[in-house]
Order: sequence, then structure tokens, then C-alpha cells
Amino acid sequence: MTINRFRTGVRCVMAAALLQLFVLTAVAGEAEFSQAETLLWMTDQLKMIEQPLQLNYAFERTGTFEPGFSDKVTFTIRAVKDDGTKAASVDFFTGERRFEVPPVESTNVNPILKIYLQGDVYEMNRLTDPDGKSRERWRYFQRRIKFAMADAASVENVTVNFNGEALPAVRVSFSPYANDPKRALFEEFADKSYRIVVSDKIPGYIYSIETVIPGSGPDDLPLIREFLQLVSVEPGTAAHSAALTK
Repeated sequence: MTINRFRTGVRCVMAAALLQLFVLTAVAGEAEFSQAETLLWMTDQLKMIEQPLQLNYAFERTGTFEPGFSDKVTFTIRAVKDDGTKAASVDFFTGERRFEVPPVESTNVNPILKIYLQGDVYEMNRLTDPDGKSRERWRYFQRRIKFAMADAASVENVTVNFNGEALPAVRVSFSPYANDPKRALFEEFADKSYRIVVSDKIPGYIYSIETVIPGSGPDDLPLIREFLQLVSVEPGTAAHSAALTK
């Protein structure tokens, strides 16, 4: 069975709309955002990129709940505009799992996190509604993630190793369903945790995304673990080295 995180048990949405579902929109002065929200949504994530690059991410899904798989995600900066924004495109997964994402002509964010999280709430819909009777449940999970980022996320400084260098980074962690009043409806999956690592010293800003649904006992292997991580930047080391010196 091929697990498709974007088409399992829920209605597909248009890719252009998908990219907006986790975006925070507000007029300056009308809202206050948490440190986690600011780090993940309200930062120029591509400011250190000054020339076309291809960012290569490796994805792995493991666990005891069902068969896992490995795949890849590619984020390509096609051009750098005079105003500093970038023309970019994304290839999210390959083959039967590939999700079509339209290119954008002007952006300052890495869309990998938004796309991943939308697939994640679709997956939670599939896992908690195997009979397909609650096709819009993903919207509830989406709200819980937003609330967790706003009110319950922890932020800590960490160091990551990339391209042979130890670089400063920040890890944002949260468990959106831990205190969910409706967790009894999906108890098996309610302790799911999220860890997102970002760094303004790394091209593309998003270094890794990890989610874990633990097993029932403290010594049990996870039911499901997903891990997405930046593994290389192309073309060549010259462009990467130039970016890292900024």
C-alpha cells in the first residue's frame, strides 16, 4: 500500500489554497504572536540566498503501526528578484506520492513546513477515521496545531551540523493533542509530538521537521515517526559557501 499524505481519506484541496492554510495573516499592531509563531511564519526565511539554489531534503517514515517509506523533497530557488524575493518551486515527494505544488514568482518563505503540516493533518484524519466518516476532521487537527504554536510551544537554542559545520539553530517543540478535551476520540495518537528546527545560518531556514507518535509503553518503539531533514544544497559548494559567509 502506498501511503499518500495528501489524498488518504480526505478531500483534496487546490495546491494554491494549501499554501495559505497555515499562514498567519494580520495587520501590524492588531495581533501579538508567540515566539514560535514568529520564528516559523513571520521571518524572511530566504534572505541569505543570493543566487539560484536547489535544496534537497530527505524524508523517512518508520514505526510499528504500518509499513514505512523513504522519499525526497526538493525546494528550488529559480531566480532572485531585485527586491530580494525569490521565484521558487517545490517537488514534494516522488512517484505516486508526489503532490503537485504550483511554482511561485515572488516569495520570502520556505513552503516546506506549510506543505508538511497540511499533509500531517490529513494523515491524522486518515489514522483516526479509518472508515472515512469524518472527512473534515483534519480541520480540527489544524486548529489544535495553530493553538499549540500560539500558546504551548517551547523554544530552545540548539546546534546542528550541516555541510561539515556546527551552526546555531532554534528548535520549536509542541504536543498539540496532549491536553485536548477530545483526545479520547483518538487516544492512540493523542501524544503525538512535533519538533521543528530552523536556522538563519542555513539556506532555506528550515533544517528539519520531526513528528513522533509514541508506543503505548515507555520502552515501546514509536507507532509512527516521520523525519524530514535538509541534506544538501546545489549547485556546488561555491554557492553554499558564499551564502554561509553572509
